[in-house]
Amino acid sequence: MNRFTRRGFTLIELLVVIAIIAVLIGLLVPAVQKVREAANRMTCTNNLKQMGLAFMSLHDVTGKFPDGGKNGSDAPVSNAANTTFPTNRNEWSWTFQILPFIEQDALYKTTNDTVVQSGVVKTYYCPSRRSAMTYGGVGKTDYAGSSGTNGSNGILVRMGSSTVRIADITDGTSNTVMLGEKRLKRDKFGNSYDDNESYVSPGWDSEIERRATTDTDSANCGPNPDIAITVNPPFTDLSSGLSQFGSSHSAGANMAMGDGSVRLFRFGITNSAMQNACQRNDGQPLNGSDF
Repeated sequence: MNRFTRRGFTLIELLVVIAIIAVLIGLLVPAVQKVREAANRMTCTNNLKQMGLAFMSLHDVTGKFPDGGKNGSDAPVSNAANTTFPTNRNEWSWTFQILPFIEQDALYKTTNDTVVQSGVVKTYYCPSRRSAMTYGGVGKTDYAGSSGTNGSNGILVRMGSSTVRIADITDGTSNTVMLGEKRLKRDKFGNSYDDNESYVSPGWDSEIERRATTDTDSANCGPNPDIAITVNPPFTDLSSGLSQFGSSHSAGANMAMGDGSVRLFRFGITNSAMQNACQRNDGQPLNGSDF
């Protein structure tokens, strides 16, 4: 009668198998991360596409682009007891004004201000940065309108200043930034001064407008990567807000142009290129190689 001896793995064979599995996992994880980031960036691009088209649709209806609202303390004051954000919906920002044009008409028509302010509009969140949810009890936005270089020469302007129409974009709509991803401090979500109020009613500040300018920690005008951990220096106030465009993507920030198209602005472009792109009427042509 034949006898067979059942033989198990030796220790060396087991270690070899484990090493092979570790190598395969090491190769697989970066690939999965790249695929996930590509999907997130596509979603982010689509978000900006929807918002850009909403800006244009509102222009078709009203004859002008949406504005950035006003601060509650700016004259005329809607409610003297509340200077944190406007309580008059007519003074709320573009984030509220375009809701009917991004399939959020029900939220737009909701009469309870608190419900609107705590609403979570998925289109306003970049999945590479954070989940679509409330932070500090209110809804947020990861995107901002472009106010140019000085707050008045972009497509988005403060309520009460000159209205911006397509004809005012003399540099051409395809050459001018309308909206983009805003740079944030990832460890300060819901607490930094540019992310501590509702998406619809923060007043005229960097929660809903960004520009081609420098931040405390940078010498260029953006876009720049999000800040993972806020430290002092350079930030003496760890909760201070940022002014630039930026993102949590690996290569750059998505920007919606005045014609509704979306482009990726790479990190580290020249100051002049960013400034020219954000101004609506500086007369400076854009060079595609700059981006």
